[in-house]
Amino acid sequence: MIHGKFARFLVLFSAMALVLAGCSKPSANASTGEEAAPAAVVKRSDGPAAPDWALETLDGDTFRLADHRGDVVVMFFMASWCGTCVPEAQALAELYREYGQEGLTVVAINVEPEKKVPELTRFRQLANNGDYFWVFDTAFQVTQLYNVKALDTTIIIDRTGHIAYRDGFPTPKDVLEPEIQKWL
Repeated sequence: MIHGKFARFLVLFSAMALVLAGCSKPSANASTGEEAAPAAVVKRSDGPAAPDWALETLDGDTFRLADHRGDVVVMFFMASWCGTCVPEAQALAELYREYGQEGLTVVAINVEPEKKVPELTRFRQLANNGDYFWVFDTAFQVTQLYNVKALDTTIIIDRTGHIAYRDGFPTPKDVLEPEIQKWL
């Protein structure tokens, strides 16, 4: 009888040792023997979910916010005649060049009642030819959806689609960069 209890103890002990060994370190790739990388942690803000929207781009395509879920999205509300918007648009061009490959999407939302392609093109040139998305919100659809009251409003949406940051004034690069880095 003791022999049977001892055998069950050894089986139970061996099974527990295998389970614990599997929990103590990442699994290895069977073909290469390399350690598996831990899953990436996606940071989620405490902000509300960002409402979805779609607007026409300067190039005639459509930008849909939902298509960029998984990216950190910076929405910048501006107008082609807004002089105080230029420095932030330039800063966003630099930040997009620096962090675009890491999952940063920038969209400048032109909030004028008419679609003025030449004026927005000229503004884009002033913004160091910001190679990000430029869209027209002529019906103020997104402006109202996000309750934007002033030009130079910036909203940052985290990778999970939640509003992580919002301001309503011209924002310099040294403020934007750490806010963007928080969510990348």
